[in-house]
Amino acid sequence: MIVNRHHLIFILLLALGMVPTIFAQQADKADTRILIDISGSMKQNDPKNLRRSALRLIVGLTPPDNRAGVWTFAQYTNMLVPLGVINDSWKKRARSISERISSPGQFTNIEDVLTRATADWDKDTDQYRRNIILLTDGMVDISKNKRENADSRQRILAELGPRIKAAGAKIHTIALSERADHELMKALSGMTDGWYEQVNSADELQRVFLRMFEKVSKPDSVPLVNNKFQLDDSIQEATLLVFNKDPRKPTRVTSPSGATFDANNPPTNVDWHRDDGYDLITISRPETGEWSIVAAMDPDNRVTVVTDLKMITTDVPNQMALGEFIPVEVHFTEKGEAVSDPQFLDVVQVTTSQIVKGETSEARPLLSQGDGKFSVNLGEGLSKGKVELVINADGKTFVRQRRQATQIVQPVKLTIDDSDAATAAVYLVYLKPEVVEEDSGSIEAWLEDENGQRKHIEFTLTPDGIFEGVADKQGLVGRHIPVIKVSGKTLSGNNFTFTPEAEAIKGLPEKAPEPEPEPEPTPAPQPEPEPVAAPQAEPEPAPLPEPETEEAEETDMLNIALAVVGGNLLLILVGGGLWWFMRKRAAEEDDLSILDDDDLLDEAADETTVVDNSDSEPEETVDISAKDNK
Repeated sequence: MIVNRHHLIFILLLALGMVPTIFAQQADKADTRILIDISGSMKQNDPKNLRRSALRLIVGLTPPDNRAGVWTFAQYTNMLVPLGVINDSWKKRARSISERISSPGQFTNIEDVLTRATADWDKDTDQYRRNIILLTDGMVDISKNKRENADSRQRILAELGPRIKAAGAKIHTIALSERADHELMKALSGMTDGWYEQVNSADELQRVFLRMFEKVSKPDSVPLVNNKFQLDDSIQEATLLVFNKDPRKPTRVTSPSGATFDANNPPTNVDWHRDDGYDLITISRPETGEWSIVAAMDPDNRVTVVTDLKMITTDVPNQMALGEFIPVEVHFTEKGEAVSDPQFLDVVQVTTSQIVKGETSEARPLLSQGDGKFSVNLGEGLSKGKVELVINADGKTFVRQRRQATQIVQPVKLTIDDSDAATAAVYLVYLKPEVVEEDSGSIEAWLEDENGQRKHIEFTLTPDGIFEGVADKQGLVGRHIPVIKVSGKTLSGNNFTFTPEAEAIKGLPEKAPEPEPEPEPTPAPQPEPEPVAAPQAEPEPAPLPEPETEEAEETDMLNIALAVVGGNLLLILVGGGLWWFMRKRAAEEDDLSILDDDDLLDEAADETTVVDNSDSEPEETVDISAKDNK
């Protein structure tokens, strides 16, 4: 199925590597194959050759009667310490040969060393617990041809790993450097329920080999509290591991009788091995009572014992799923026979605590089942990461301790594609067959909005073994929280229920409501007008003159002409009188002859024109002399 950017994707992948817890009685002894990289790159990653002291540490801690062998590899594989039963002779030889470890080789042929070191493992056996410890700082590198390297890596994953798993063996891997093939190391450990460690510095190798020893040997041990420990009369041998960071302050040991000794004056029953950064002290037939170590306290200091009185515990898987609950059982054996004596069991107190990031939780009691067994469910309150389970037993006359480390992993990986263009929510759940029993998985899922309303998501199983669910995003508006619960059984038969954390998803944006028509603006209130006097009636306009008739028009013209003539005559008379007066005066002054009235009038009529200066607009100038003559 291809999911594009138009989908909201939830991809849930069950983590690799969770394989069954084995509840059946296992073999009491281990067969361990130790594979050490000696390629040239180790000159930079382990310049002090601390691989040597780390190997000597695990050799010195391994109990007698177990089997072990050491192989080194680069381009070729070499059996450094032949496979054999652990005894004093084998330990002495292994310590001596460890000095040959260096970094002379080329390439990193992991396929070849795995093949040669396990050549005699054809099928599972109940004689030994089979384990491989693989230390490397590189990647699969068998030639300069990249295709050949890729093919070799593929054969390791597809053929070698499954064959070693079928032989009942576990592969524990140590990746020394950042450039190591961590994915390959994780895959090999995961498919075989092994333990994976990433080591950033060779200085950590000794402590990492200690954890590997506890994984493969499952030693009997006693609690070490404030550098003090108790040994009982059932213990034939005790081995003390004491890390010493300051060589100027040598480690000392004090016996219950008060005798104190160190590496320079050990008793005859003590084998004291001093190495780079630690002391390994083996005491045969130790004195019973309280012992003490005079040295700086260290959380990795240990006291392991060889005894006929053993505390047998359920093996916790190297990887547990979040939400998985594992019943852990504890019982005791003496010389191989289960202890059922009530007088013994009634005084035994068994507790368990967890160490996470150096912090130890409060001890929790295991409940007696009445048949010589004590039990507790492991899983409650655990969070993602490494956890060390510590089981302590106090029987008044004896004490025992068992340590088991496990990795709590998230069984479901959740990925969200919450693109704005997504139109549907697609959920894919992969249930890995190496982890979950076939047909045991179930999924419950829904989307929940901010108001608590849920929208169910239905899942179907595809032919490819994938659970697929689809939710239409078109119906989602606003924020929604995806809630997905995956339940089932691991191959060990343990139930698990896991709910991955998920961020809220965004539904499609809400459609904006259509705008309502704007209401008519309410006019502002107007002030009431002041009272005014009632308007007075306007006078009626004068009636317009009626239009004049044609006869009236002729009468008016005649009246105008007569008025003009009359006016002109008056002007002529005035002008004539004035003219006469002026002439008379001039005659008197100039002795002119006097004219008679008729001559004066004739002269005036010939020369004078009168203009009407009345208020009406003058229309024409009239010569009245002709009318007078008529």
